[in-house]
Amino acid sequence: MRLKHKIYLYSSVLFAVLLAAACISIYLLFEKMSLEAESRRFETEAELTAERISASAAQTAPDDLLRAYAPADGMLRLVKPDGSSLARPVTASEDAGLSERLSREKYAYTSAHAEERLGSGGDGYIRVSVPIIWPDGEVISMQISRSIADLESRLNVLKTVLVIVALLAMVPAVLASTVLANRIVKPIAALTGTMGDIRRSGRFQQIETGQKPGDELAEMGRTFNEMILLLEANFARQERFVSDASHELKTPLTIIESYASLLKRRGKQRPEVFDEAVDAILSESVRMRELTERLLQLARSPEADSLEFGDLDLARSAAESARAFIRAYGREIEVDAPGSVPVWTDAAKVRQLLFILLDNARKYSEGRITVSASGDGPGGAAVLKVTDRGIGIPESELPKVFDRFYRVDSSRVRSPGAGGAGLGLSLARDLAQALDIRIGIESEVDKGTTVTLIFPREERAREKPTGERLSRRAGEGGGRHET
Repeated sequence: MRLKHKIYLYSSVLFAVLLAAACISIYLLFEKMSLEAESRRFETEAELTAERISASAAQTAPDDLLRAYAPADGMLRLVKPDGSSLARPVTASEDAGLSERLSREKYAYTSAHAEERLGSGGDGYIRVSVPIIWPDGEVISMQISRSIADLESRLNVLKTVLVIVALLAMVPAVLASTVLANRIVKPIAALTGTMGDIRRSGRFQQIETGQKPGDELAEMGRTFNEMILLLEANFARQERFVSDASHELKTPLTIIESYASLLKRRGKQRPEVFDEAVDAILSESVRMRELTERLLQLARSPEADSLEFGDLDLARSAAESARAFIRAYGREIEVDAPGSVPVWTDAAKVRQLLFILLDNARKYSEGRITVSASGDGPGGAAVLKVTDRGIGIPESELPKVFDRFYRVDSSRVRSPGAGGAGLGLSLARDLAQALDIRIGIESEVDKGTTVTLIFPREERAREKPTGERLSRRAGEGGGRHET
């Protein structure tokens, strides 16, 4: 059974059960109160009749007394202690059938007040027994039986009204159950339909539930949309990684394969070919390793990339990074940092960013590289600059330098194989966005390039949550690259 039908059936049945319970409770309560009230009235009248009969018993014959005080809708009887009737039972009812049925009813002597409800021929009546001292000193029981046909008629009317009201009330209840079932199932159906569309088309979609905020169904839709965004971003990263890896790894693998083939054919006979091939294979292997590391960094989920902010002396960090780079590559690097430059940021990510910029400068220049750190940026912000004196970049191509796989024209590279994969500045941009750093580039052909990092002011950096940086990075880094 579908969920919609279950909700409709269960809610309707539950409402019907509650309504029936309410109607039955009302009927039973009204019946009990009415019978109690009728019994009290009959008892009062019976006691008054007993007093009158007792007062007149010495002067009037029992048969005459019974005829005088017989109720119009019942029967009067005097019962002796031995269980016999003192006189012939008398009824004043115009209903001969009722009189006959009441006369045939069994009776018994009782010396105390008593009240009981009896049924005769489908009709109900109440019999009240009251003890009387007869003139001869004997205690007899006066029994008055009175019909409650009027009360039963009223109860039947009430029963009919309650049944009709219950049936009429079920109509809006059924309609309400239908509306409720549709309202609950609608966002679930939208969710199911959207997932089916995603499965068939392969395109990620979000749903609009139309529910008010705070509603559980709205929360379900919001969670689903967030999950779709995360899946879309992860899928885009996976697809981008596959396309990037297949695109970029093809060239070094082709080169390695070519030189390996050359080694196999001529390496043993010609030492110069051997040396050239080994150098090329080693160079391309190193390039493949660096390329793979960059691809993995770019493909990694930003949510998994934790940021640990703290106080950092930018000048000291620049000097330490420069010394490490000098030891690794033997390049001349000048650090210009007159004094301490405090910032609030992630030290490890800043160091990674510095290495990317220094490595980019190394690849496209042969002269001295300059790193400067100061606190004279806009509004007193910290500024870090990395300057090389290399081939430079034409002004028309500057807007493209942060695009994935953008590389300077190979004819302008200082030596074959020295150029990068076009991923360094793209990764640098992603890191800068995560750290809320403004990154810019200035370049002049044949004179050099300067990359500028402007850090946020310390109080502003402390106020911005880390989650906001990562979510913004995830949203901006989810695009697809096409080649």
